[in-house]
Amino acid sequence: MRRLSSPVERLGGHWPVVVVGSGYGGAIAASRLARAGLKVCVLERGKERLPGEFPRTNAQFLRETQLMGPGGSFLGKLKVGSPTGLLSLHLLGDLAVVSGCGLGGTSLINASVTLRPDPRIFEDDCWPAAFREDVPGLIEDGFAHAERMLTPNAYPEGHPRLRKMDALRRSAEYMGGKFYPLPLAVHFQEGVNAAGVRQRACTLCGDCATGCNVGAKNTVNMNYLPDAQRHGAELFTQVAVHHLERGQGHWRVYYRLIGMGRELFDAPLQFLTADRVILAAGSLGSTELLLRSRAAGLSLSGELGRHFSGNGDVMAFGYNLDVPVNAVAHGEEPEKDAEPVGPNITSVIDLRDTEYLDEGMVIEEGGIPAALGGYLPTLLAAVAPLMGEDTDEGFIDGVQEQARVAESLIRGPHHGAVHNTQTFFAMTHDDGGGELKLDGDGLRAVWPGAGRQEGYLRAELKIRKAVEALGGTFVRNPVGARLLDNALLVTHPLGGCAMGEDARRGVVDHEGRVFAGEEGTDVHEGLYVCDASVIPRSIGANPLLTISAVSERFAARMAKRNGWHIDYSAPSQPPAEEPRLPTGLRFSESLRGFISSAVDEDHRAAADPDRPGASELRFIITVLVEDLDALLTDPRHPMAVTGCVMAPALSQKPLTVTRGTLNVLIEDPNRPGYKQLRYGLHLLSESGEHFFLEGFKQLTDNPGIDFWEDTTTLFITVRRGEGPGAPPAYKGVLRISVEDFARQVSTFRVTQAQSVQEQLSAVARFGEFFLGGLFELYWKPSTYEES
Repeated sequence: MRRLSSPVERLGGHWPVVVVGSGYGGAIAASRLARAGLKVCVLERGKERLPGEFPRTNAQFLRETQLMGPGGSFLGKLKVGSPTGLLSLHLLGDLAVVSGCGLGGTSLINASVTLRPDPRIFEDDCWPAAFREDVPGLIEDGFAHAERMLTPNAYPEGHPRLRKMDALRRSAEYMGGKFYPLPLAVHFQEGVNAAGVRQRACTLCGDCATGCNVGAKNTVNMNYLPDAQRHGAELFTQVAVHHLERGQGHWRVYYRLIGMGRELFDAPLQFLTADRVILAAGSLGSTELLLRSRAAGLSLSGELGRHFSGNGDVMAFGYNLDVPVNAVAHGEEPEKDAEPVGPNITSVIDLRDTEYLDEGMVIEEGGIPAALGGYLPTLLAAVAPLMGEDTDEGFIDGVQEQARVAESLIRGPHHGAVHNTQTFFAMTHDDGGGELKLDGDGLRAVWPGAGRQEGYLRAELKIRKAVEALGGTFVRNPVGARLLDNALLVTHPLGGCAMGEDARRGVVDHEGRVFAGEEGTDVHEGLYVCDASVIPRSIGANPLLTISAVSERFAARMAKRNGWHIDYSAPSQPPAEEPRLPTGLRFSESLRGFISSAVDEDHRAAADPDRPGASELRFIITVLVEDLDALLTDPRHPMAVTGCVMAPALSQKPLTVTRGTLNVLIEDPNRPGYKQLRYGLHLLSESGEHFFLEGFKQLTDNPGIDFWEDTTTLFITVRRGEGPGAPPAYKGVLRISVEDFARQVSTFRVTQAQSVQEQLSAVARFGEFFLGGLFELYWKPSTYEES
């Protein structure tokens, strides 16, 4: 499969549409608006991962985990994983939330259950009247469009029997519940999907929850996102949006580039501008962005952060059952004759046929990915005696149970007690009484005693009944309610930017448009929310299909309001496979110094800090090489540049580099045989002013030891205008400190390498080019002096 993300240097300065987030809401908005002919930019905080690049082992999983505390900070000095890690665990106070981070959002790690909600959900008057009236129309169309793209399939009858499905069927019969295989967004046969992307067939490995390394799971980067790109959208990863501000006729979107070493230089926020912004960063992300935006002065509804729901999520275990379940994935090296685990979730006990909507629920079985399975024997053996409830009795049964516990501890999770353990996921209803608040620069959740609500307790009793049917011990989620003072562990967060009739009852209207104050129906022109955060209540089932249908409706309403036409037709042919991306490299650097308006004097005189009118200038840039081979063969040796400039003489706030280049070891135009490093940065201020910064490092072998001075000194001219032909306004000199040079070296990374050998080869080739060029230059005698 080809990569979808664009090099970050193409991010530029202005876009007609910016979509923040790439989960279901963001991917659908990008696809539909791109199909309507708009130029769309998608910004995603995480990385892009192709099948084969997801974690498989315990160590890999830990490196791909973010553990975040209240307020958005890492817990004390504990920092597990990285800011771009695949799985985020947010400990927010009264609840904890698990979400996915990467191109594709939480679709990367969910169970792909595309279950329709109970129709009575949409009769609740928490939904705006116009939305409820549209349920038979655009909402039903939205379900149809989403199902066409996600192509849900039940586990095929001809496939191998799965023990976890058989066990759940027994529980359903014991409870008198309705059992059936679930519709799953999974390919069980190889073929080309509705977006023209070829997918492999599911291998039944069970590793869905840590990312599908096969390519069979219908995450949005298998359908909606490639569809968006095919229709002209550009997708950018490792771009963390911080907040929004309203400019003159446009929106300013402030962001940080993450995972590129810029944090080592304490780089300020960069920004781009957009005519329309669609927030689709999920219940936590979109709410947090708007809370920060409100703190920066944006007028918003007082309901922001409220109506947060955990979707009635309950997780529990049937530990050490009397029957084998085989629900732990086997990983890269399965045992000989190992039985298939199957997709993460495959079947359900549907208990939604209740007189009262909020008493309904679904109970599903679940698999455990191999990267987590190794922890289970010790964890469950420790917590079961403390917080478990044995549902069967008898001396012989007890002896057998203890023997299975010992077998798991000795032989691992594919034997004994853990091999006989069923994981249960229930979804029911809560009161949506949670509130997300801004705490420092991050979130804190306020929802005391949420885990003691009647719906959660009712679900636990039902799961215990399901365990009772199979013997063994009922174990509540060990990281959930009882150990965290009844805090919730939520995997399906909803709300925070709930839709409502007006600003007193919601944050957005029935079309996802953001209300422009604390009351009334006026909206901010061009600002939308399109994700799970707009859902005003619990769904009581896996919500991905409902979120998708609502997002499809928002896109359709947006198109209708603006006179756009969305072409829903299927692609006529699959996109051509692109060759593997070439090996590249990336590093960040910071230089600082002084400038003045003495443009008629030489650079050093203009840069005198004691000169009247002298002012500081600093830039923090990231240099990117998309293709190392092209860099080495092109005589201009061009590198792309992105970043920001702090220069009070130009703007009181940082300027963004909308595009830039660095040419390495090129001929000095004034002195043949000598070399330069030449910079050209196009700058944009928040007020809309354009500047062009041009500079050069003069590499000349003068008498004495001048290697360090030459390679760390940049002579710059700042022009007021959009290019090198604009009139000069400032001149000066910038330098790299020893400390910043050390940081710069630590940010050097080889990109798109397929192996350690490729990385080493790339470093060696670039080193030979750059250091070899310097050696050749500084070995030769020279009499050149800068004029």
